[in-house]
Amino acid sequence: MEIRDFISLLWRNVRWLILGLVIGAIVGILAGQLEPPVYETSTKVLVSRTRQQSTADMLPLSDEQLVAINLQLAKSQPVLAEVSDQLGSKVDADNILVSTIPNTLIVQIKVQDQDPKRAADIANLLVQILIRQNQSLLSGRYETFEAAINDQIDEVSAQIDSLQTEIKQINDTSVQQQLDQVNQQIDQLKTLTTALEQEIAAFPIAPTPVQQALLAEKQAQLDQYHSLMTLYQQVQTNLTYVGKPGQGGTGPENPRLVALQSTLGQYQQMYLTLVSNRETVRLVRLQSAQNVVQIVAAVQPKKPVRPIPLLYFFVGCLVGLAGATTVVMVLDHFNDSLKTPLQAFDQLNLPVLALVPGEARAGDLPVVRDPFSAEADAFRSLGAGLELIGRQKNLDALMILNGDPKDAHTSIAASLAVVAAQQGRQVILVDGDLHHPHLHDLFGIPNQRGLGEVFSGRLDLRGASHVLEAVTGLTLIPAGKTREGAPAWLDSDRWVRILSDLKAQADLVIVEGPSADTADAQILAARLDAVLLTVRVGHTRALTVQTTQKRLEMIGAKVAGVILNQGLQRRSIDRHIFSWLKARFQRKESAYEIHSETKDLPVSSS
Repeated sequence: MEIRDFISLLWRNVRWLILGLVIGAIVGILAGQLEPPVYETSTKVLVSRTRQQSTADMLPLSDEQLVAINLQLAKSQPVLAEVSDQLGSKVDADNILVSTIPNTLIVQIKVQDQDPKRAADIANLLVQILIRQNQSLLSGRYETFEAAINDQIDEVSAQIDSLQTEIKQINDTSVQQQLDQVNQQIDQLKTLTTALEQEIAAFPIAPTPVQQALLAEKQAQLDQYHSLMTLYQQVQTNLTYVGKPGQGGTGPENPRLVALQSTLGQYQQMYLTLVSNRETVRLVRLQSAQNVVQIVAAVQPKKPVRPIPLLYFFVGCLVGLAGATTVVMVLDHFNDSLKTPLQAFDQLNLPVLALVPGEARAGDLPVVRDPFSAEADAFRSLGAGLELIGRQKNLDALMILNGDPKDAHTSIAASLAVVAAQQGRQVILVDGDLHHPHLHDLFGIPNQRGLGEVFSGRLDLRGASHVLEAVTGLTLIPAGKTREGAPAWLDSDRWVRILSDLKAQADLVIVEGPSADTADAQILAARLDAVLLTVRVGHTRALTVQTTQKRLEMIGAKVAGVILNQGLQRRSIDRHIFSWLKARFQRKESAYEIHSETKDLPVSSS
């Protein structure tokens, strides 16, 4: 479907679109009035922690990960269940919206509720419970690690105590052995010193040079013994009173003692490392526990966020218009009626002579009331088309027949006759539907004398004719009164004589035909110069008109073309505005003329 066809479809069904728009607007207004008010409040929390990276952190998390965890935790079932328990009523997760403010570590929590106070209570209580849950969830993961470190510290302390006890026992045994060895050395030195002193004392007072050299050697050896004696006595003192050898101790080292002391040093280093790790874990736990802080508390809202009456009104209008448009398009898709002149030409293979309004009120034909109206222009176009066809086919008598036998009567035949008469032609308009006459109502004349009386022999054509004073050159022969099933009405030879007499009296004879599925219509159609089928735009099905066309062609009738009947003429907006402006201009012009005329009148001295 092209845009032009789509717009044309919407314009043809504009009343349904307006109805859908009005219904949608009413529904929107009612929805805005009936929906209970909903209030919304919000609170903001900062999710972050200041800490140094540490190997003791088992689960290192970035600030973005902490924000994501808290987003999920805020609407988790444990948190909502605790909030519901403290409030005494269930909290719906759908009424809570948790989101992050872009490029920040701030989490915004929005809560909606029909009670403004309850909305604020839910938001603030949710943050409090979120902080507690956060502490137990994110910080509790370090408790197991710290307990494991404490167990290791206890084990290392027990090992250190055991090693120190064993080393002490070994040290006590080693000191006693060294003390015995030192005492033995001291005793030997005393013996040697005494013997050497006796030897020195035995030398003469005036020794010889040889004796002097030997005396000097003995004296040097004695001095060495005294020096050794002093060292051994110092070691003896250390072993006796301090429990360890002196710096110059000469006791042999115990290999087992050396190994135990080395192991003890390793355990002591392990102990210091574990203590350091435990303190680091405690510090990390404290830092992790303080990562959610409420920076903006929720306050009780004063105005509801829903409903918004104006928004509901516009949404209702939009939905109603869209729904009406959809219904129109769906119905149009399944509607096989003729809607456009091109479609009528393609389906019927007949020329489309005009698009005219086919309805009028009794006694009020638009072409009579306003010969320069748009309706009159449409029928003048139809008359021009008939003149072009008539020059080739000599159309002096034609019948206007509904393409669908079920369609009601129209004013097309009457309007066409009026326009033809206004153009200076002598026209006779015949109401050929004796069962359902209606042309006499359009022109406001009685239906006492007409075609029925002619067929019954009570009147001749002149007596049945009504010259219309309102339209010069137009003569109407109404249907008149006739008995049901009168055989004279079906006399085709009688029809030939009557039509011949009518053609002799007028330039154009127009017959308003009866229903197309009656024998009357078929007899008339076969005797006239042409038949014009009327089609109601958007109502008459193409198959129905094709059936009528085939039926007429089978009896020898000449179907000259199609007239599209658009029903009541709908003025476009621009035409309505033009008429309104024209009326306003005429009123102003009249007022100006009156003002000009009174302007020149002499002014009374009084």
